[in-house]
Amino acid sequence: MGLRLPRQLSSRLILSSAVQLLLVGSALGLLGYSTGRREGLEQLAQERRATRMNDLSLALSTRLEAPQQINRANMLAIRQGLVRLDDFDGLASRFWRQMQLYPVGYINYGSAQGSFIGVERLDNGQFRLNEDSDIPLGRGRLGVYRMGPSGQRGPLVEVVPGMDTFHNEAWYADTVKANRASWSSIYQWEDKPEVLAISYNEPVRAADGRLLGVIGVDFVLTQLSSWLQQLWRSTPGMALIVEPNGLVVASSRPALSSVPGRKGLPRARIDQLNDPLTRAMAARYFVPSGSDLRIHRAALQQPQQALLRSGDRNYALQASDWGRPEGLHWLLITAIGQDPALIRSQNHTVIMALLGLAALAVAIGLNRQLIGWLLAPMNLLKLRAIACAQDPSTAFKAVLPPNSASELAATAAAIGTLVQQLQQAQAQLAEASARERHKDAAALQLLKLKLRSSLEAAGVAHEIKAPLSQILLSCRLLLDASAGSAALAAEASDEIRAIAAAAEQMLTTIETMRTLLRNVQTAQQPLDLSAVISSALLYMKPALGKARVSTTREGLEQVCVVMGDSAQLQIAVVNLLRNSLEALQQVQPPRRLAVRLRMAGGLAVLTVEDSGPGFEPGFEPLEVLESTRPQGSGLGLFVVQTTLEHHRGSITLGRSSLGGASVTLKLPLAPTGSDLPTTG
Repeated sequence: MGLRLPRQLSSRLILSSAVQLLLVGSALGLLGYSTGRREGLEQLAQERRATRMNDLSLALSTRLEAPQQINRANMLAIRQGLVRLDDFDGLASRFWRQMQLYPVGYINYGSAQGSFIGVERLDNGQFRLNEDSDIPLGRGRLGVYRMGPSGQRGPLVEVVPGMDTFHNEAWYADTVKANRASWSSIYQWEDKPEVLAISYNEPVRAADGRLLGVIGVDFVLTQLSSWLQQLWRSTPGMALIVEPNGLVVASSRPALSSVPGRKGLPRARIDQLNDPLTRAMAARYFVPSGSDLRIHRAALQQPQQALLRSGDRNYALQASDWGRPEGLHWLLITAIGQDPALIRSQNHTVIMALLGLAALAVAIGLNRQLIGWLLAPMNLLKLRAIACAQDPSTAFKAVLPPNSASELAATAAAIGTLVQQLQQAQAQLAEASARERHKDAAALQLLKLKLRSSLEAAGVAHEIKAPLSQILLSCRLLLDASAGSAALAAEASDEIRAIAAAAEQMLTTIETMRTLLRNVQTAQQPLDLSAVISSALLYMKPALGKARVSTTREGLEQVCVVMGDSAQLQIAVVNLLRNSLEALQQVQPPRRLAVRLRMAGGLAVLTVEDSGPGFEPGFEPLEVLESTRPQGSGLGLFVVQTTLEHHRGSITLGRSSLGGASVTLKLPLAPTGSDLPTTG
């Protein structure tokens, strides 16, 4: 006679759970110590390393974009005749204005005859005008002048004699040799040998090809290290930017950029720094090559991370090539410290396994009550959620059976409140749309304030995340516990998976609502929409490349100034790009995506087109909770629309010339004379 299982589902769950818990409890004692520490350390280090390295790479790209933007603007002005190269006072005033907008250390121009004009940003934030010309001091004598509050030439502060009568520094010589816009090698300033800098320059030529001079922008390495220190201040460990020969470009610990006790050595090499982390970095990623160093390519290409213990903390080392398209060939190296509490908890795995065996008897006794608390109320919540999803006008009933767990009761009440707030917000949104056609601007503003108040009330979502997460965890534990029972899997697994899926969908909706609420808090200032779009494309580049999407960009090289919140606008553009990517994944290659930016009629017009399936006829994707995707929440484009409303813009949907969907965003251009904020 075969084994006869009880008919009740709860009895079967108790029986199967008891057997599996006995097996798992015994296995934990043997496997916990050997695998817990290793897996925990590897997962934490990998996640931190990837996130911080990506953040560092993106921030550095944004930082070094400023000199290129300045040079493009200056070269355009020169070609259009808006700037006279022999008017040094005019050049100085222009350079001063540009330094109010960009976090660079020096903007300069040197003529082919050897004269020079430059504006320098001091560490204390003041500006100095440096000029070496025939008038007034004569060639070979650099005059240093204060600059007035409007960028005008002030009194003479210092005269530096003995300057070269022709430009021999790398910013000029490297650029003339390259004969194109490019980054120079790192060099010392002639008038201040203690200052190291790298510059982005471009040769200026006449219509007949004759060299007129070189115009460029400097980054002072000490200022780059100070910026890296601020970027890295909340992360345990350190970050280095190093050249292929081992010379340090910048460090999140600026004091490590020089070698103590070494005179006459302007730059430090990574293996000469007196720090255990930097020594480990040098040993890991560099090998000796004569009197210099070279990159250890084999170590750089290894997928696994290097671990280093220093003091009471473990560090994960990672290195990545950076800047090859720009001609910089730098190496980014990070050492991220791990949490000591995590290490201690992993060392206690054996003790926890023994305690788990002791708690097994109590768990079996409580399992029956737990199943009753979970299954009945969770099934009831699932049915009510399905009913509300099928008919949005249905009121969500928050009352559960008296014996329901307190967490489930609180979750049901919070979900009921959230649904009510969402329904109210949707009704108010519909009312606002109807009244827009009949009310003046003042009435519209008042209606938007009311809608904002309603949306902010949806903050209750924060309070239901914890119990929802508990429900999801309990479902997964039940599924793990029932994996060995075929009979249980046939009768209960589908229901538990459906409950878990509903909980995951609720969590996704809550996170989307929180993004929508962040759009309400708009702090607007002048910004370059081209830079915002470029940052969004850079963020989506890995995903687009993985999906084999061919991307076309038009108009992003121009400066397009609008009034707005850069974070919110970048989220909106990323949403559009992500929607296009999801649509393109439904079709076979070739997959094409076009991003175009133009200015017309006082508006900045951004168009995103793809070759996907496009919008279905009659579909209104700007209606909240409406989506073409079976698993979509419908809030993606609604977040974009809300962002545009808070920026006095508009959104238009249509069919693209590529055969798929077309989404056009229009934003008012900033008033004439609006200055971009200084960043850094």
